[in-house]
Amino acid sequence: AHFNMSRIRLVWTRIWAVLSDYFITVGCHPNVGITILAVDSLRQLAMKFLERDELASYSFQNDFLKPFVVVMRQSQNVEIRELIIRCVSQMVLARVANIKSGWKSMFMVFTTAAADRE
Repeated sequence: AHFNMSRIRLVWTRIWAVLSDYFITVGCHPNVGITILAVDSLRQLAMKFLERDELASYSFQNDFLKPFVVVMRQSQNVEIRELIIRCVSQMVLARVANIKSGWKSMFMVFTTAAADRE
């Protein structure tokens, strides 16, 4: 995925449609080790993607960060949920100036975490 980031956004959107589903499936895997690797890989890709400016008419950052939201909502594992919160927090701290449409997904993660009893 990292090597395809230089492609035009229309092509990248198609690529991400497939990868997003994959990250959601693996992010909800019952084996915690596999899930941690998937979330960490997603974090690395998101950090690379957030280095680029988002065009005004696009909301690709929001789409790109959606797997974090879905896994956060579907996972019952506290360790995975905490990892997602740390990943999103790290993205905010490191790339705050570049985040545009991604704020929606980030706040959805934080809202889900705030409603959590654990």
